[in-house]
Amino acid sequence: MDGARYLEDGRLTIFRRNGTYYARLRLSPGKYITRSLKTTIEENAVQAGRRLLFQLEHRAEQGLPTKSKLFSAVIDDYIAYRKRDHAHGKTSAGMLRQIRRVSKFWREYAGHLAVEDIDDKVMREFIPWRRDYYASFDKLPKNAKRHPTDKTLQWDMMLGKAIVKWAAEQGLRGSKPNITATYTPKKKRVRPAFEQWEFRQLWRTLCQRINTARDLRTRKSRELLHE
Repeated sequence: MDGARYLEDGRLTIFRRNGTYYARLRLSPGKYITRSLKTTIEENAVQAGRRLLFQLEHRAEQGLPTKSKLFSAVIDDYIAYRKRDHAHGKTSAGMLRQIRRVSKFWREYAGHLAVEDIDDKVMREFIPWRRDYYASFDKLPKNAKRHPTDKTLQWDMMLGKAIVKWAAEQGLRGSKPNITATYTPKKKRVRPAFEQWEFRQLWRTLCQRINTARDLRTRKSRELLHE
C-alpha cells in the first residue's frame, strides 16, 4: 500500500492508490473493509478516516450492518420475498396485489429514510399523511378513495410494521426497538337497535317457535331465549 499510515492501534490504515486516499478499517478480528476517502490531501484523509472508523464502530455496537439500507430498497426486497412465497403457495395472488398497492404509499412516505430510522414517531405520522394523500388530486386513480376508511388506514399501517419487522429479522435494524405504534379504527360497525315494531314481531315469532317445538329439549332452549 502506497504511503500507508497505521492509526488507532492498527484499526485504521490510510493509504494512497492512484493519487486518491483510501481507508482500510478493522472492525473485528479478521474483518476488514476498505473505503475511498475521496481526497488527495493526506491530512484530510486522516480526519475523514477517523470519522469513518468511529461511525462504523458505533454502528457495530448497535448491531447494525456497516452500510445503511434505505427503506425503499427494503420494500423492494420484501416484495420479492413475498413473490417467492406466492410461487410456493404461501401468499395468495390477492394478498400480493394488496402488498404492491400499499407499498407505493410507504415508498413515497418513508422510502428516503434508512430502515433503522423507522420508529414509532414515523409510524404514527404516516396516518395523517396517508389520510390526506389524495386530497389535492383533481382526478383520482382507478379504485382510489379520496378519504380512506379507518380500516384501510389500519391495514396500511400493519403492512408498514410487517416490513420493518421483516427487516429486523434480516439483521438490518440491529438493536433498535420494535415498533409498538398502532392504529385502532374509531368507527366500529355496531348492530342497530331494534325498532319497537321489530321487537314485537320478533317476540311473537319466538313464542310461535316455542309452541311448535318438536321435542322437550328444543322447547327448553327456545324458552331460554324467550326469558
